[in-house]
Amino acid sequence: MDIVVEELIINKDRPEHIARHDIKEAEVRELTEGNYTYIQGKLGRWILIGKTKKGRVLAVVVGAREKKGVYGLVTARSANREERSFYDEFEKIAGGE
Repeated sequence: MDIVVEELIINKDRPEHIARHDIKEAEVRELTEGNYTYIQGKLGRWILIGKTKKGRVLAVVVGAREKKGVYGLVTARSANREERSFYDEFEKIAGGE
C-alpha cells in the first residue's frame, strides 16, 4: 500500500503544536508535496519521513481520513536517528539527491 498525500488537513491547533518541535507548517507541506518514505506508526497512523529544501529530515505523523489520499496532521518533529537512516536508504534506492 502506497501512502500518497493528495490533501493534508491541518486543524487550527496543529501549527502551534508543531512549533513546540521547532517545525513550521510550510516545512510539513513541503515534505508532503515532495519525496518521502513512510513507516507504520501507532494507532493506525503513518510516519512520513522526508527532507526539506533546507536539508532538515523530518518525521511527520498523519492519520488517514475517510476519503482516499486525504490525511490529517497529527504532529511533526525532527526525525530520530533510526528514521534518518531509513530515509537515507530510501534516497539511495530511489536515486535521490
